[in-house]
Amino acid sequence: MSTIATLNLIQTFITRYALSTILALGNLGNLLTIIIYSQKKHRTNPCSIYLIAVSCFCLMGSNWAIAPTVYALDHFDMVSNSLILCRIRGYVIHTSSMCFRYTLVVICADRYAVCSRRISIRALSRPQIAYRSIAIITLFWSVVSVHLLIWESIESGHCGVYGIYGQIFSFYIAVCTGFIPIVLMTSFSILLVKNLNSVRLQIVPMNNNNGRLNRRDISFIKLILVEVVVYIICTVLYPPVIIYSQVTSYMVLNKTADRKQIESFITFITMSLLLYLNYNTTFYVHFITSRAFRQEVKQLFLKYIRRSQKNVLKHQNGLKTINTVPERQQLQKTTTI
Repeated sequence: MSTIATLNLIQTFITRYALSTILALGNLGNLLTIIIYSQKKHRTNPCSIYLIAVSCFCLMGSNWAIAPTVYALDHFDMVSNSLILCRIRGYVIHTSSMCFRYTLVVICADRYAVCSRRISIRALSRPQIAYRSIAIITLFWSVVSVHLLIWESIESGHCGVYGIYGQIFSFYIAVCTGFIPIVLMTSFSILLVKNLNSVRLQIVPMNNNNGRLNRRDISFIKLILVEVVVYIICTVLYPPVIIYSQVTSYMVLNKTADRKQIESFITFITMSLLLYLNYNTTFYVHFITSRAFRQEVKQLFLKYIRRSQKNVLKHQNGLKTINTVPERQQLQKTTTI
């Protein structure tokens, strides 16, 4: 089997089984994250609000990105045959993915703020600030991403960005997706760790009078630091790959078929598999990292199991009541006769 055929087969296998599994588990995880952090005890913590928003952006982006791709393997490719759907899909994926990335940046800033010695900086870690930040991020990227509704197109049966616009878009994505978020997340994480090491948690965060960060804030800090590491691992290869692709498109005019296929496969791994994987790991990162989060997941499942058992008992009692009514009526008739 040739290199081209082998790589095509591997890419199809990954799309059919790996991406579909990532989507299914990711949807489950993101929904559970939303349910858990929507509880009353979490709604007063700004980090919970940010994480709910992150899960919503991930649900939107991963479903629009993965579901049509997997469906097109064995069915009609609607995206590549409808310019309207092509542009809408590109716009939704780009907007939601950018909102996801920059909400993570703001979460890092929020965790840095909550650990600061300065009261004015700690005051930025509030639910009101979280709601405003999410609204600003969503509005900003919804407006900035409008260009995809205008210039994304279909060529050779594939929906994408082409020509001069495609070249500009590639460098824009490399900077806005890779360089800026990674630099900001890393910077805030370093400042966060520096604050923690210097003050030894001897600070007074908002709504806390005991002079220390509470356990929930410490747990969120650990989660966000791990989330940053996962993001960097899944994203760090994207900028160099896309820049290399654009540069070599001018320098190498006659690429061999094998080289084109290898580059296409590497692009698929970095732009599709790793990026889509990043959208769907939040719940599992929290589950592995935080014991408290695992307990909350356990309590959530136990709560619904108990509720379902109560519903079954009520249903059974209702059936017993219905069955005893005819017997009583028959007994009354017999007594009357």
